[in-house]
Amino acid sequence: MSYQRKTTDAYILLTNYGYGWEEELEETSYKEIKQRAMEYLANTYAQIKILKRRVKKGDIA
Repeated sequence: MSYQRKTTDAYILLTNYGYGWEEELEETSYKEIKQRAMEYLANTYAQIKILKRRVKKGDIA
């Protein structure tokens, strides 16, 4: 039997409009979150961070 991973990676887009960091959205691939970050940068003045988090496979939206 091979090992089956019980978690999956979730990428969170964090924004800061001057009032602290807030989670805006969550994607399952880095390519998708990077594209959303570029869209946010083009349309807003907020600071942006990408956070990688591991979640249980059943918990991802």
